[in-house]
Amino acid sequence: MLPRASRFFTERAGKTEKFREIVADGRDGSVIVVVSGVGGAGKSALAAHWLRSLQHEFPDGALYADLGAFSAREPVAPAHVLETFLRALGTAPESIPTELDRLRSLYCQVTSGKRLILFLDDAVSAAQVRSLLPGGDSALVVVTSRYRLSGLGMEGAHFMDVGPLQPAESLEMLSNVLGSTRVEREMDAAREVVDLCGGLPVALMVVAARLLAHKKWSLERIAEALQDERRRLPSLALRGDVSVTAVFDLSYRKLTCEQAELYRVLAVHPGTSFGPEVAAAAVGRALPDTLNQIEALVEANLLDEPMENRFRFHDLLRLHARERAEAEMSEADRAAAVRRMVSWYLDCAFSADRLITPGRWYVSERDAAAGLPFSSAAAALDWLEAERANLAQAQREAVEREWPDLAWQFGEAMWSLFIYRKHYLDWLETTEVAARAAEREGHLRAESRLRGQLGHALLNLHRFDDGQIELTRAMELAELAGDLPSQATATSRLGILAKQQGRLDEALALFRRALQLDRRLGDRRGAALRTRRIGETLAASGRYEEAIAELSSAVELMLELPDPGGAARVSTFLGETQVAAGDPAAAVASLGEALAVMRGIGSEFFVAELLVALAAAHESAGDLEISRSCLRQACELYEQIGGPHAESLRRRLSSGPPADNSQA
Repeated sequence: MLPRASRFFTERAGKTEKFREIVADGRDGSVIVVVSGVGGAGKSALAAHWLRSLQHEFPDGALYADLGAFSAREPVAPAHVLETFLRALGTAPESIPTELDRLRSLYCQVTSGKRLILFLDDAVSAAQVRSLLPGGDSALVVVTSRYRLSGLGMEGAHFMDVGPLQPAESLEMLSNVLGSTRVEREMDAAREVVDLCGGLPVALMVVAARLLAHKKWSLERIAEALQDERRRLPSLALRGDVSVTAVFDLSYRKLTCEQAELYRVLAVHPGTSFGPEVAAAAVGRALPDTLNQIEALVEANLLDEPMENRFRFHDLLRLHARERAEAEMSEADRAAAVRRMVSWYLDCAFSADRLITPGRWYVSERDAAAGLPFSSAAAALDWLEAERANLAQAQREAVEREWPDLAWQFGEAMWSLFIYRKHYLDWLETTEVAARAAEREGHLRAESRLRGQLGHALLNLHRFDDGQIELTRAMELAELAGDLPSQATATSRLGILAKQQGRLDEALALFRRALQLDRRLGDRRGAALRTRRIGETLAASGRYEEAIAELSSAVELMLELPDPGGAARVSTFLGETQVAAGDPAAAVASLGEALAVMRGIGSEFFVAELLVALAAAHESAGDLEISRSCLRQACELYEQIGGPHAESLRRRLSSGPPADNSQA
């Protein structure tokens, strides 16, 4: 009774190997395998291919039933399937009862002890399948479904997810249908078609069928049609026959109202993958309820769960969900859902920034978000890292929808991420976009704040001329707005520029002027930062005793906030100064403590900075091997991060160890 294997079947070696392992491990008993995946993933073709290759191992027959979960009719009743199976197994029609319980009992008797294959295709539920399981312990049962059918785990079932084909497998499928010559002639276009079809077999077969029907068409023509997201799903259809949209519609119509709403709303999420919290914010429901709805979408294979509590659409399903959103939601409702998600990301980013950098002042007046997905500074920094792409896309969405009031705030909210993780390209882009949005809104204080942050990033990259332009403009805007906190910050950053360019007296004067403003404003964090900068400048001037006093004071001020990360950063400069002052032992102690703190926070850049300082301390103490080990670790981290810091370390390491003059 097994269906024919597809003429154009494409092998999935990894899945086939796993299936054979499951069957081999269960040779002494019945084996149940549930094969699930999105509609059009090729589950049935794959199962038919596997089972036909194993028929010789099951001499008592092979039974097949289409259970009709996604057919035009209602799902098939178990009683009808049992009757069909009993007839196929040789039971006389007059001996077959009509009541389900008696049918089930007779079926178990007839199948007991038989080496049978049972292929249950397109199942709707675990209960539907459970009624059809054979008697005895020597059968192989394979079930396909768009649902996960996790309830069959109680029957000892094995679960296999069938996702998209790999690119090489997709190209093989096209070649099987169109011929290898045609595909190889337009390999670049073929690869693009494969990518735009997302490896979904039904989409690839539709493309291949259209090309078979139109032999003069090129693969390039199909690729160009698929590039346009608005035309992609309509292009994946055969007139009056199969279409990818119709395949997805069957799954969509099975959803409850709440599940369908979530499916539509998540299609306008400003990013690729997402967590359950932003989904709850998008539909305005409690998190437990939203998690239940998400789980239903995952069970229906309408959402993927690439990792725990992280979800995403297959590319074609996202387009389908977006089409349903445009058809069934007003533009105003879609925009409101997007704004809720953008606002959620912004609120969480501000809350993360406050945890990571205590005592920092903000132009934004947003309150801390409730129900945060993190509870510590280290977890907050990891959250910002994990959501970095979504945060950047949320800002772009705000710009495109002309919400400058939201767009500029991302520049403030993502500060700690960029300070600790140094994603320079994102740092520059996000802050430039934020500054332009503040300018468009006419918000002088915000623009001053953001241009100062942009200038700081440029100084990090040693782009001093560009940095000076931004910092000068930040000061002008702060003075125009009469904003003393921004004036203090801009003054300090101009001091950083002066120090980097060797104008130490000017830098010292600017830092002290900024410190006066901080004390006048009662800004404890600002005072700690300026005290640190004064200490650094004194050290650069060779005034080590004064520098150590100022830097020690800055460490204490940071710890009082409390900001252990800020204190660890100050300790870097304190350790360097202690080395310069001839006290490497003190430096090793303070730097070692700071390194442990920074590793706990998870900032590779500042860990590398501390390792460089430790290398200098160990070198000064005569521990040359430890020193070079620290330099190698720092160089590896800087190379991963990018920016201008790795090159000088590479030169130092390539020049060999310094001479050991301790015995001279």
